[in-house]
Amino acid sequence: MQGATIILVEDNPILQELYAERFELAGITVLQAFDGQQALDIAEEHPEANLVLLDLMLPVMSGFDVLAQLKRNPATRHLPVIIVSALAEVGDRAKGLQLGAVDYITKGDVLPMTVIDRITKLVEEQKPKRATANAA
Repeated sequence: MQGATIILVEDNPILQELYAERFELAGITVLQAFDGQQALDIAEEHPEANLVLLDLMLPVMSGFDVLAQLKRNPATRHLPVIIVSALAEVGDRAKGLQLGAVDYITKGDVLPMTVIDRITKLVEEQKPKRATANAA
């Protein structure tokens, strides 16, 4: 897992700390953003990141807006984005996936540790694919 980097976009400081601590224990570097603009700035500065974990209800700009801008920007459009949100409506899920998210996790449906386990596994699976793509 060493060498993996995720961009964690979460405005809840308790969840931000919990996620960051657990990912770092798994050997994942965590770049933290507390609002939408910070997320875009970090993604632009770190296009080598493996994944963006994105909340939707954020200060400054919504997660939907962040996702749309990430996917429009040639420097960041390759970043896989997983939405983790309290928004549980079918329309929210559909919009997130339509905008380019690879997964949508509803906070109320899973415990934070389950989210951490799923993301850690996904990053682990993605690393060999990314290394092969970068070697080509």
